[in-house]
Amino acid sequence: MCGIAGFLNLTQPSFQADERLLDRMQHSMIHRGPNGYRHWISHNKQLGFTHRRLSIVDLRENGAQPMVTHDGRWVISYNGEIYNSPQLRQELEQLGYRYFSATDTETILYAFDAWGLKALERFEGMFAFALYDTVNDEIFLVRDRIGIKPLYFSLQGGVLSFASEIKTLWPLPWIEKKLNPKGLYHYLTYMVTPAPMTIYDGVYKLPAGFYMKIDAARAVSFHEWYNPAQPTTVYDPRDLNNEQFCIDTIRRMLRRSIKQQLMSDVPYGVFLSGGIDSSLNVALMSECTDKVKTFNVSFSDGPELSEVEWARKVSQAFNTEHYEIEINEKDAFDFFTTMVHHQDEPLADCVCVPLYYVSKLLRDSGVVVVQVGEGSDELFCGYKTYGSYIDSYNNYWQPATKLIPPFARPLASLLAKPLVGNNMLYQDLLNRWISDRHFFWTGAMAFPETYKRSLWQRNETSHAAPVGQDVDPIIAQIYPGLSQAYDSYAIVDYHLKQLYKHDPRADFLKSMTYLEFKHRLPELLLMRCDKMTMATSVEGRVPFLDHHLVEFAFQIPAHLKYRNGETKYILKKACEGILPHDVIYRTKMGFAAPTKRWFKQGAYFRSYFGDLLATKKESLQQFMRVDEIEQLFLKTQADQDSSLYLWVLQNVLATDVL
Repeated sequence: MCGIAGFLNLTQPSFQADERLLDRMQHSMIHRGPNGYRHWISHNKQLGFTHRRLSIVDLRENGAQPMVTHDGRWVISYNGEIYNSPQLRQELEQLGYRYFSATDTETILYAFDAWGLKALERFEGMFAFALYDTVNDEIFLVRDRIGIKPLYFSLQGGVLSFASEIKTLWPLPWIEKKLNPKGLYHYLTYMVTPAPMTIYDGVYKLPAGFYMKIDAARAVSFHEWYNPAQPTTVYDPRDLNNEQFCIDTIRRMLRRSIKQQLMSDVPYGVFLSGGIDSSLNVALMSECTDKVKTFNVSFSDGPELSEVEWARKVSQAFNTEHYEIEINEKDAFDFFTTMVHHQDEPLADCVCVPLYYVSKLLRDSGVVVVQVGEGSDELFCGYKTYGSYIDSYNNYWQPATKLIPPFARPLASLLAKPLVGNNMLYQDLLNRWISDRHFFWTGAMAFPETYKRSLWQRNETSHAAPVGQDVDPIIAQIYPGLSQAYDSYAIVDYHLKQLYKHDPRADFLKSMTYLEFKHRLPELLLMRCDKMTMATSVEGRVPFLDHHLVEFAFQIPAHLKYRNGETKYILKKACEGILPHDVIYRTKMGFAAPTKRWFKQGAYFRSYFGDLLATKKESLQQFMRVDEIEQLFLKTQADQDSSLYLWVLQNVLATDVL
């Protein structure tokens, strides 16, 4: 795991790549690669790459980057792991390629030389890289299928600038740091700005499964090279409805993924919460090695969130070397400004706090690589909220939608309004139904659209505002047809249209899963994992997101994922005989922090939020009604929980963009 960065002149007439700028870029992400750095500049001084290295495979200097092929044709700056590199290496060596290192970096170079862009389809792993072809004078920026690794870019100043972290772009004199109001607007709902935008104007994130190409004429184009709704292997529906076939396939694929992801020349471990995802990681890893190290974090001021006893039970069952850390509000507060720095843009997930501390524990214990359970809940319908959405959709939403046509819904909604009352979420759901919008938007929503419009100070949300006003041409090129109005449903609408184009018969659960894989999973959950592990120079790996398993799980029918109120049904069945029964079927707690307690009666965050709001009041009120935000804070003090809203607001207030 590493940090990459660089720039390519597109239109500046007197541009010369400056090694001092590359040095400032690499210095901003030392945490991503404490084992060294190197620069590379093209002979015509129009392109520069830099790289920070976290040595995982082949710790020798031979593995340093940017890496150049023997013949000088291909140059790469790469972040990630190609888990099937040994198999690809064998094939490439049979084609005549001769390796000078033991790295997967070299495999990418030769794979592109041998197979061109088709090489992407052969890679199994997580990656973000910049690749330059000196013969054709073309550069490619590539992000992995699921979006496990981040890649940011800008085209400001007539220069393509790119990096693993947004902060790495700020030393460049042609980059302007400026708030993107639309990014802020969507952030308030989704707790992170949806790709391809960021909260900074003119700075973008390459979406999962996309690559960007800049040709010899310096024309820029974007291409989706992978979509989970277009599986490479299509399974027989008879097999998919066979419970035992699904159980056997999940076990086989997950065993293969976990074994593959043990590839490392440095010590590795597992984040162990005691839930079934992390516990299954431990159980299957212990089949491959007797040196499993497990790590758990809990809150001393949040005992209701602690799973430490379950983690200990699993550790004892599989004889792991177990480590624990207990933290509290003061630890969270002391880390908060550093957290905001490492997030790059606001990621309003309080899990960032415990993730950082357990990652630090891991690094302090001498472990550099960790396997985590991200993606399992999204693949196998693991959240209680998912079950609630499915039940509500089947019992109420779908029947009401079929029974009452759109033109009659405003009148029908008058009967429902007394039942909805002042509940903002229910009001928003009612408005979605009236407007014939999709029932599910995201598994982690902060401000509902209806409530957000009442808070938003500017006039862009007016229904009279011209559709397509202030269109960003880069976003329009990446996601053609995406509405760029101030309406967060536009994100849902765009992705659903893509899903139904590929899979017209997709059911409600598949639509939920697809939306999560196109936004919340890559941009919130995987980014919190990347940012917090890399802040401590630790590489996080996600075996549940092996693309073979993802594609298979996408095709498993809904009745095998959610059955009779049981979430994650088929995965729990796959765990039987591997994990203790009570671990599999205990009540899911979820990984969180006691933010409600902190904002209501804490010694630090209560006063901090008030001070922060007072300091940023003038800049914030350009966009939002500060008096309404002050009321949210008072409601939490009066035991009306608004802690999620406050955490969302505090994360953005703490950035230097406001």
